[in-house]
Amino acid sequence: MEQKSTFWKTAMTYGLYLGIVITLFSVILYVSGEALNKSLGYITLPLYAVGIILAQIHYRDREQNGSISYGQAVGFGTAVMLFCAIISALYSLIIFKVDPSLIEQVRIAQEEAYLKNGMNQEMIEKTMEMTAKMMTPGWMAIMGLFSTVIMGTIISLVTSIFVKRQPNQDVFDEVMEEVKTDE
Repeated sequence: MEQKSTFWKTAMTYGLYLGIVITLFSVILYVSGEALNKSLGYITLPLYAVGIILAQIHYRDREQNGSISYGQAVGFGTAVMLFCAIISALYSLIIFKVDPSLIEQVRIAQEEAYLKNGMNQEMIEKTMEMTAKMMTPGWMAIMGLFSTVIMGTIISLVTSIFVKRQPNQDVFDEVMEEVKTDE
């Protein structure tokens, strides 16, 4: 039971740290006028990966006595990203409420992407009509939350390969030898 509470407490702590880092990065992009710059937005991917790896290693070494299975590492990384996503979603909700012009900028960027992909004007208008209902601060925050958790899960699937560590079998064998000699 104690491991479970440690799991969530540690995941929440690291998720909060990572969420603050991502939010600060987003604020920097917003202030510099680059909030919708996709190329700069990709910088968040290595930030997520580093945050997840640091959290997984801390959890493995300090909370799990140096061992963690692949599944535990994936689950822990996903939990960290859940808390990070909550912080990021709150920031998105606030920024879209404070600056509603960002939603219009997102809509314009979508239309341009559709044109670039070869969609005709009529198809673009129908598509934009359908998505207009979801172009609200609340929906955008919810979509951001889910996409961040999914992205975190994918990153955790990869990072867990390198973080996983099975318990030291040598220690087990040594203890068993001591038990045999005591008999």
